[in-house]
Amino acid sequence: MSLLDRLCEESAWQEYRQYKSIHGCMTLRESEGLDLFIKEKRYLPIAKTLEFSVPERKSINKSGGKKRLVYILPEDESRVLKLLTWLMYKYDGAFEPCCYSFRKGCSARDAFSDIFRIRGLSSKYVLKLDIHDYFNSMPSERLCEELAEVITDDPQLLAFLTRFYMDGRASAGGMIITEDRGAMAGIPLSAFCANIYLAPVDRHFESLGIPYFRYSDDILMMFDSKSGLDEGLETFTRMIEERGLSLNPDKLAVACPGEAWSFLGFKYEKGRLDLSDVTVSKMKAKIRRKARSLYRWRIRKDASYDRAAAAMIRRFNRKFYDPDGDREFTWSRWFFPLLTRTDGLHELDAYLADKLRWLYTGRTCKANYAVTYSHLKELGFRSLVNEYYRSKKEEGEQDAPEKEA
Repeated sequence: MSLLDRLCEESAWQEYRQYKSIHGCMTLRESEGLDLFIKEKRYLPIAKTLEFSVPERKSINKSGGKKRLVYILPEDESRVLKLLTWLMYKYDGAFEPCCYSFRKGCSARDAFSDIFRIRGLSSKYVLKLDIHDYFNSMPSERLCEELAEVITDDPQLLAFLTRFYMDGRASAGGMIITEDRGAMAGIPLSAFCANIYLAPVDRHFESLGIPYFRYSDDILMMFDSKSGLDEGLETFTRMIEERGLSLNPDKLAVACPGEAWSFLGFKYEKGRLDLSDVTVSKMKAKIRRKARSLYRWRIRKDASYDRAAAAMIRRFNRKFYDPDGDREFTWSRWFFPLLTRTDGLHELDAYLADKLRWLYTGRTCKANYAVTYSHLKELGFRSLVNEYYRSKKEEGEQDAPEKEA
């Protein structure tokens, strides 16, 4: 029986829905939408024909004015591919333990747990690597060859995936174009492809006994000497170039023994984890852009300060804590469980409070402090530091006193 046959089974959909619910992998909005989708059996026409729309090629904004290319399918079609991706967990054994992304029962916490088990961690040379446009840069033909190496027991599934990835069509600006789309960032199946395409590279470094950790296209390696690091970098670069990929030079970083290094948004320094400098910088940029936008809106609409500040607070409360239950990725879920230092959280608390006060005058001046910390709290402001310690208290750890931003 092919995994494709299970796409028509209501029992498979109910198992998938239960798994996502138990593991907190769905927002409230997604949960309600999926329930209705299953109830109305809207998956049947798609699952029976396995005919999918030409994906829309879309450029979205990233921090720092950069763009990211993603591919988008209609929501119902995307749901069917999400179930297929979940069913393909059966091939999880094809991946090395050093691959932590998009795997069943695996998370960033597991990566750092394994990192902390390394003997002499503080004496290691650390190499941080990132692959340029990883998902979209995989040559489709080579990707299909890698899929064939793993999916040896389901010819129907392999034939579907080969047809899907070799199609090459995309909708761009209302026109149909043909290109090598790679694994198509944004398409649910791309998560599986991200793991499978670099699996041979993972196996190579795993066989050498080199501490090696990969989360999608973020790679961390550790060496006992600078010469070992240089050799590892040369080998890794050669191996990915043979696979049609290239390193992102802007994200290549080397840390000598005792120096701080960053991975997955965290900064490791002297045995403790804090937010990385890049994470803090990116969030500050988002706060700054939102403050400027809301100040312009406030002046244009002659709106009150409280209304503008409350809107900004709601925006970042959703990003940090998900009070409405409609976001899957939040800081409280990703960062809080692993952080052992709060310097970055303190810095962001102070910055957000400063920009909220800036909304009062649109200038940096003493008059802004007419807006007290107590008033910010009345408008809904929640300190990252306080929420972090509250989460630790719920885990049985000691709370800390509240500090004003």
